[in-house]
Amino acid sequence: MPAERRGLTRSLAYGFRLAVGTVRRLGRLAVFGFEILVLSRLFERRGASADAMTTTLLAAKDIERLPPELEVTDSHGRSLASWRHGFAGVNASLFLNLQTPNRLSDLRHAHPGPPFRGVYLWDSAFIAQVWKGWDPQVAWEVLAAVIRLRDGDRLQHFASEYTRSRFTQPPLIAWSLVRLAREVPEARARSWIAVAYPALAAYKRWLDAHRRLPNGLYHWAHPYESGVENAPRFSTTDERRLDDIRTWAAPDLCSYMVLQSEALAEMAAMLGRDAEAAAHGHEADRIRALVNAYLWDPDEGLYFDLDTTRGRLVRSRTIASLLPLWAGIPDAARADRMHRRIVDPQGFGTLIPLPSVALDDPDFERDMWRGPVWLNTAYGVVEGLRRAGWHETASDMAFRLADGVYRTYQHHGHFYEFYDPTVHRIDALHRKRGNRWKKITLGSGPVADFVGWTGLVNMLVAEHLFGLQGHPGARAIRPRFPRRAEGMRFTLLLAAEEGEVELRVGPEGRTRGELRMAWGTRPFEAAFGEPVLLAQAAEGSA
Repeated sequence: MPAERRGLTRSLAYGFRLAVGTVRRLGRLAVFGFEILVLSRLFERRGASADAMTTTLLAAKDIERLPPELEVTDSHGRSLASWRHGFAGVNASLFLNLQTPNRLSDLRHAHPGPPFRGVYLWDSAFIAQVWKGWDPQVAWEVLAAVIRLRDGDRLQHFASEYTRSRFTQPPLIAWSLVRLAREVPEARARSWIAVAYPALAAYKRWLDAHRRLPNGLYHWAHPYESGVENAPRFSTTDERRLDDIRTWAAPDLCSYMVLQSEALAEMAAMLGRDAEAAAHGHEADRIRALVNAYLWDPDEGLYFDLDTTRGRLVRSRTIASLLPLWAGIPDAARADRMHRRIVDPQGFGTLIPLPSVALDDPDFERDMWRGPVWLNTAYGVVEGLRRAGWHETASDMAFRLADGVYRTYQHHGHFYEFYDPTVHRIDALHRKRGNRWKKITLGSGPVADFVGWTGLVNMLVAEHLFGLQGHPGARAIRPRFPRRAEGMRFTLLLAAEEGEVELRVGPEGRTRGELRMAWGTRPFEAAFGEPVLLAQAAEGSA
């Protein structure tokens, strides 16, 4: 065959392959758009059915055991269906949003909700926390998918089959992985951490190089990077104005950096890298000291952004002002001042507590990050209250958050991204009102069947109320139920432990109940926060 003809043939073949590839990509893109604009809306109307959770269905995504279950009765012995259905509904939605390996990731990975067809950084960190009580392997894959999809040393805000982000997001993967590692056998935990630690340590160095200010604190590159993009601290409701915040030291990012450093220290210690563990620990202490020096407002009793260009605090009372509690930044005196704001019904102590903007702030409105409750940041504050020693307040907040989400689910039949802090309905909530593009693509209110972090409500029950903790062979509960739960009966079925815990809440948070495990049955009594081992060898409380 003449050279010219061979060249023409190759060109035609290349052009045909290119055309076929283009058609396929356009077809997949059309499906992607169809999923976002159509199927997600159908999913909203259909909802997630907990009754359909069978071992056969779960096997389709390699899930080997049924999820935990919850039963609750009030002080009169009446079943609280909202709690039972809500707890089960979280697990059903969690399963439906789990993705099997595909073009984007060769690991199972999680979508936060039906319209969000990608892998998101901080969503995945929280989703893994919900999965760890059901299937730790899924939790690990959800985290590992984020790490594998990194761009160089940067963990991406999100990645989908067709798009990537030039931003990062709250750096919580290391925090989530350490919490997962504490609840699996040591050999398994070490193998996961050996894989993840080098990438997560490199990500920390990337953040130091690209997100650290001359004063040693950290800034967001853009409001979208913070995850709270239309918060009044740096945006208008519809995002027509987004402030340039590259010179603002941010209390939320600084808090996440402390949590990240603490987690890296724990990972390094597990791997025998003692010098690195010490360095990460010193880094956490350094950031804490700087946040207290620069971002604390003694008049308000809160932490705020610092505009380093103008040398002034941006006094917007948002949930970011409370997140330093999560990282153990405030001393006892500062924590006491913050606690007063948290429990104030006109501040952050609303019906469903911990709104994204304090109720008495002039910028409060029922629009996304300008007032509604988001479970991820509320969860962080509850963790912070526990860390600061405010155990009764932490339990009360955890109970009210769970009750509020489950009641809202009972009313609407769906879970949502965010919740009204004053009622158990979402009718008055908006999504960036005035932003037409968001209305077209995501609707005018919170996205339904969203468990990107709303699923954390189940962890508030399991970890903060029952106090479930520990690795296999050393699992225990530390019941911490608030006074408003007195007389109620709670039963938590734990498939992983092949048993269940039933307890009744008495005065002063004392509980009396029964462990019904594979090895047999044992009654117990426990004071508020007193540990009860789940192992057979234990005799009553430890």
